[in-house]
Amino acid sequence: MTSHEDVFDTPQTRQPTILSVYNQKGGVGKTTTSVNLALALAAMGKSVVLIDFDPQSSATSNFLLRDKAKVGINDLLRQETFVEDAITPTAFDGLSMIVGARKLYSLEHALDSRGGSQRGLRKALHFSRNPPDYVVIDCPPALGHLAAGALAASDRLVVPVFPGRYALDGLRRTLQVVEHIQNGLNPNLSLAGILMMSITNDEVGRESMTQLRAEFPDLMFRTAFPYDVDVVKATYRRMPAAIFTPEGRTTSRFAALAWEIVHGRGSAPDDAQLKPALERIQAWHEATDTSYSARRASSLDEADEPSGAGNGARQAERAQSGRGGMGAGLVGLVIGLIAGFALGAFVGQPFLGKLLAGLGG
Repeated sequence: MTSHEDVFDTPQTRQPTILSVYNQKGGVGKTTTSVNLALALAAMGKSVVLIDFDPQSSATSNFLLRDKAKVGINDLLRQETFVEDAITPTAFDGLSMIVGARKLYSLEHALDSRGGSQRGLRKALHFSRNPPDYVVIDCPPALGHLAAGALAASDRLVVPVFPGRYALDGLRRTLQVVEHIQNGLNPNLSLAGILMMSITNDEVGRESMTQLRAEFPDLMFRTAFPYDVDVVKATYRRMPAAIFTPEGRTTSRFAALAWEIVHGRGSAPDDAQLKPALERIQAWHEATDTSYSARRASSLDEADEPSGAGNGARQAERAQSGRGGMGAGLVGLVIGLIAGFALGAFVGQPFLGKLLAGLGG
């Protein structure tokens, strides 16, 4: 059998463009961006492999692959399989996935001890047959060995940013990380663009946009994403926002972002150019809605939770239900007291007077 080193050193096969979605700050929409950008690129007719490189495995939970994937990112990093054999098709034409695993937490340091994590992914992602057009990597937050390995393997980087007081600080630190990678592990890494996510129409949102565009005028994607409650709902239900609401504004914006990735930052498609991709996403929604609805309706065991966020959401839902039941009980108690005093006014006034007198009333 040909070794991984031999395959990596074979130059004749065209290789995909590898995109990492990364920000050193957590909670900025990396997984939302990775999942929906990969889906939008596939809807544009590109062949795409999405890699869940975050130990929380949130991206994996979006594609109903829990029982279908036989191998994943762990097997690839351990050099137990080739990249072509680590890929699992999704329900969406052109989009496949290398599923994530929580074991990445423990695997990270084991790989680094033998020099395997920071350069290992770059070697492992060499295709000797059937290369896709794009590989999209959903990176973990912070700069550990896994994130460094993803950036070392990548050609281009997408940096999502949330509005807020510390958005600029987090972005500056991320760009410092990129410069460090460019000066060492990967001189060919370039910035695809900075992506503004979840913009609110208030002072914070407007000021954040103004500051980013003032400091990084040539690095911002033309496409930006207003806050959309449907994205929050899709995240809770563990499905791509584009499939949850194919006709929504977020879906059309991810199609526009995919256009910028393919045609260059700042390019602006018209409605006719985006129409085929949006129609394909609508068809995917209609074909898979039953599958996602069945999962939403089923009771999920703890092993199926992609991260602590899922448990927290369910606990909050249960707590809300409990508070609702408590509220109903309090209402009933108040009604009972009012009825009791009213009844006492007619038939038990002497007794009530004695009771109040005994209480000091």
